[in-house]
Amino acid sequence: MEIILNNCGKNYHRSWLFQGIHLNLSFSLPNQAPLRLAVLGANGAGKSTFTLMLAGQTDPTEGSISWFNNDGVAINQSQWHKYVSLASPGMELPEEFTLSEWFDFHQRIKGFQSSITLRLLMDICGFSQNTQSKQLLTFSSGMKQRVKLCSAILGEHPLVIVDEPLTNLDKAGTEVFQTLLSDYLGNRALMIASNREDEWVAHCTHHYTIGETAIKAI
Repeated sequence: MEIILNNCGKNYHRSWLFQGIHLNLSFSLPNQAPLRLAVLGANGAGKSTFTLMLAGQTDPTEGSISWFNNDGVAINQSQWHKYVSLASPGMELPEEFTLSEWFDFHQRIKGFQSSITLRLLMDICGFSQNTQSKQLLTFSSGMKQRVKLCSAILGEHPLVIVDEPLTNLDKAGTEVFQTLLSDYLGNRALMIASNREDEWVAHCTHHYTIGETAIKAI
């Protein structure tokens, strides 16, 4: 698969977050290492907006983004969600749901890998057995972040995007993130948006800094 960004820029309230982004992202290619890309930048640089653009949840102010499948056929923007999973601090969970209800809902809407059960997800997250019947609104911020990361990484989508993945996570939560990547990401492409080296440096082989024109070869 391939994503092509042509002269992309995003403007909010008459101020440009970024401009002039040209990228050609190829991933899931035979006999090649999967894409592992970090999108870096200071707070307010536009990292989160950039990931939302790639996921088709917001449009660039200028320029264009094109998706192509393995046969080189263009994918309509309305279908991008079938190819990408996203976890970010700003993502809302249906807090009136119990964990069990959320699992069933997410399974229907986005889907998990065939081996993933609710019990396995709770084991990965370090949740006790009675957690499945608790509403998500009772979860701590760290527990919610674990659920968000699971929703993205335990699926089967070719591209996984995680924005500031260690937000609200303690040491144990950080280990959950490491386990998800090492045991369940597989050969799928990964993009991490971050301003912290400990979030991406061990996982990404290339990086792009919002606001700069240089990008390492992909």
